Amino acid sequence: MNDQSEDKELDAQSLMQQFEDVDEVLTEHFQGEMSERQDEWRVSVENLALPVWNGEILPALKANAVASNKTKADFHDQWLRTWKLTMDLFQAVHNHGTFEKKPWYFWEHQDYDFLRANDATRGIEIDKGALLDVAAGYLSRPEIRSNKFDWILMDSIVFQELDAYTYHVVNSKSGTGANWAAIFAGTSHSKYRVLQLLFWPIGIALCYVAPAAFAYWLATNDYHKMAYGVIGFWGLSLLLRLVGFPARWRARKKSTKILTQMLDMYRILGNSVISPTKLKECLEKAAAVGAVFDGALFSLVDRMAARDATAFIPSQIG
Repeated sequence: MNDQSEDKELDAQSLMQQFEDVDEVLTEHFQGEMSERQDEWRVSVENLALPVWNGEILPALKANAVASNKTKADFHDQWLRTWKLTMDLFQAVHNHGTFEKKPWYFWEHQDYDFLRANDATRGIEIDKGALLDVAAGYLSRPEIRSNKFDWILMDSIVFQELDAYTYHVVNSKSGTGANWAAIFAGTSHSKYRVLQLLFWPIGIALCYVAPAAFAYWLATNDYHKMAYGVIGFWGLSLLLRLVGFPARWRARKKSTKILTQMLDMYRILGNSVISPTKLKECLEKAAAVGAVFDGALFSLVDRMAARDATAFIPSQIG
């Protein structure tokens, strides 16, 4: 029995050495390619992407290849595919490497701030289409999966949807009007609160007081027909606002519920130890109230829960 264990250990060590040799050759090749580029992309890849690749994604790829008893040729193919997907993922969360705002990390779980929706100064700028293309390519090759890649995809996909929906709910009031306080406040919460207090009476004055005052002025200056027209227009607008109030209220209520569920799910992804069962339940609840996520997210969560329904550790090699 001990002899068999020793033989397996020697086989694993031999495989790992073969994979190390493949890694050395391919790494040297791609480092040579990158050295020819003298731009921000090369600097960002070297400083931000390579530490994640060398520290978490590549070790998981090697460990899984050894555990699956892959050949040297198999590992060569997996290395190339995983490298390409890793670089594509880095580009997808940083707007294809255009770097309008210089990134300072590959990917981190984001601190939620409703005033910073669609804010490129956070060091990320997600291209949704490119991100989902990476997810599709990654899911089509289950042998190259790793905890870190799983987590980056899930966290970035959920955040992209949360970020876009937050902008819809906050800045456009769920499609029912403009939130001028949010538009002019920038990222300042104190400024936002002040503007809310300021714009509320201004809105009341413009919608309800100003038309009546203007009609009164017209009437007192013998512009009676114009005064009647203003009063009629004002009355019609008030009627439309009154009739549309229930629909606006329902839209805002539904949007708030969806946003709450999405935020609850995103907070779970920020934990150092994630419960796949709880995450799956939260995803299903969000979808049930109307949140829209790509099928790739459901596939990632389902696969994670199938492997281990009790715990998922993003930083764990595997």
